[in-house]
This record gives sequence, structure tokens and C-alpha cells, in this order.
Amino acid sequence: YYAWDYRVLRTFARHETTGELIPEKLVKAMNDARRRFAAMELQRQIFYSLIDLRIFGEQHNTPIDTVSMVADLKTQHTSWKHAKGTHWHTRFSHLVNYGAGYYSYLYARCFAATIWHNICHEEPLSLDTGSILRERFLKHGGAKHPVNLLNDFIGNGIQSCNGGSIPDANFAG
Repeated sequence: YYAWDYRVLRTFARHETTGELIPEKLVKAMNDARRRFAAMELQRQIFYSLIDLRIFGEQHNTPIDTVSMVADLKTQHTSWKHAKGTHWHTRFSHLVNYGAGYYSYLYARCFAATIWHNICHEEPLSLDTGSILRERFLKHGGAKHPVNLLNDFIGNGIQSCNGGSIPDANFAG
């Protein structure tokens, strides 16, 4: 969210040769495009998550044909057609070198949106916002359980469920 906010970008984003400040109009156009294609991006992330869950979420007694599996998932769960003879997923290293399940991106995105809207949105660069981030969130490092950290940090933006936390999906953008 900080990377897409003009108030933040104008503090450092400059043309590499002219030094000209990034135009606010350009940032607005980028954000408009991001919102315009948000459903497609979400669909893509869900598709990646389904691949991850299919490959790593269940025990396989026999080798799986990932090419067919990816083609089937794409046909069933996206609006894009599968291009026969392709197997891009074999080069998509994030499915195997990331410590958490790929679907955790969507989960984290909801938490990030809740934090942005509840704490940072009004004045992202203010001392008060920075102090809240530092004192209630960052200073704990790994010393505080993530569920407790998020509940203490965001409070009403988080629901508890079976020992875990559910972010406010209203801000998932």
C-alpha cells in the first residue's frame, strides 16, 4: 500500500536522468489500472493457490501429471484458455522455494489491507502512524504469537476462529 500511495512515492520516486518527480497523474493511472484488473489478479492468485494446494496439500501415492492438472484447474477456475503444449508451472519456482503455502499470499493481503485502512491510510508518513507500527507491531519481532500480535495491533479488524485469525475481507483490495 505504501508503494502505491502518491504521498509516499513523491518523497523519493524521481526520473532516473531528469530527476523529475513522479507525476501524480501517472500514479493515479497506475492505481486505476490496478483496480480495473483486480478481479483478474485475484483469479490468478487463486489459480496459483489451487495449484499449490493440489500439489502439496494432499498425499500422492502415485506421480501426478502436473501438466494435465494445471490445464484442468485453469479450465475449471479461470476465464483463460489453456495453451496446449505449455508447462509454465515447471519454471514457476515460487511454488517450491517459498516456505508457506502459496495461498498465504491472499491471506496476508487481507491483513495488509486491514492494517493499511485501520492504521496507515489517513497519514501514512506521520510520526503517530510510524510510532503505532513500531510499538504495537514491529518491536515484537518473533517474540509474540502472530494471532496475539494481530489481535492486539488491529483489534476490531480481526476475528478469532479455532485459534487462528480471520482478517477483514472488506479491505482485500
